[in-house]
Parts: sequence; C-alpha cells; structure tokens
Amino acid sequence: MSRYALGRTLQLIGLLILPFGIASELSNAVGLGKSMLISAGGCLVFYIGYILQPRPS
Repeated sequence: MSRYALGRTLQLIGLLILPFGIASELSNAVGLGKSMLISAGGCLVFYIGYILQPRPS
C-alpha cells in the first residue's frame, strides 16, 4: 500500500470516528469526557494520515 493510499485511508477513518463520538454522547451511551476522548482519537488518526500523505512537489 502506498503512503498516499495509507494516508487517505487514515483520514477517512478519522473522519468517521468523529461523528461516532458525538452521537454516542448525544444518545447518553457515554459521558462527555469519554466522547471528547473518542473525538480526540479521531482527530489524531486524521492528523497522522495527513502527515503520512506525501506532498506534491
């Protein structure tokens, strides 16, 4: 798998984690703190994918 595909895949996964964290808090499945941790994890996964994706020259 190329770095570009890996970076884009991680960005997509990060974008899918964010609404899951928000929805779990809205449905009272988890508390606000745990929802924030899930959302922060999604941001971290997205950022790692952004860093791995090669820049155009």
